[in-house]
Amino acid sequence: MATVVVDPGHGGTERVGGSSPNNAVGLEGTRECDLTLSVGLMVSGLLANLGHDVRLTRSTDVNLGLKERADVAKRWGAEVFVSIHFNGFHDRSVQGSETLHAPDASEASRKLAQNIQAAIVSALGHRDRGVKPQTLGVLRPENHHSQTAACLVEPSFLTNADEEKRLQDERYQVKIASAVVDGITRYLTEHATQ
Repeated sequence: MATVVVDPGHGGTERVGGSSPNNAVGLEGTRECDLTLSVGLMVSGLLANLGHDVRLTRSTDVNLGLKERADVAKRWGAEVFVSIHFNGFHDRSVQGSETLHAPDASEASRKLAQNIQAAIVSALGHRDRGVKPQTLGVLRPENHHSQTAACLVEPSFLTNADEEKRLQDERYQVKIASAVVDGITRYLTEHATQ
């Protein structure tokens, strides 16, 4: 079994170490930081049920700096680090799923991102916005242990009105969490056979 760090992005009330307390907000006031915590806790529970050693960067409404989030994975020598977020955009019709890795990410990080992206797109059926390199402090390889595969998943756009309603349903959140876990499981299975 693997050590997996789940990072529910954002949180708290103040900007800390490059991390904003919240980014996206739906028309009805649903906050990204609340959704990421809820889905992150679900992901953690599902992974623990599979026998993995799971660590959360946060389990309450607090904010941690970007390097501090990565440090959790470094400290535990985690095989996997997944940061969970929800996208936002001024055009509320935009929808889709995407997963990000660092531009200079390891092959393991790229494969983790590909597996999670495939699982999310399959489960939710949103437009596949792809796996993309992006410079984000929480994903920088120098902030992680050399064996850690790290990525950030944006399952959907909270700013899409129809999606916000779906995201308010706990069953839909479980669907997202299950897809993230499926992607991690596929990655770990492939990684173990290499």
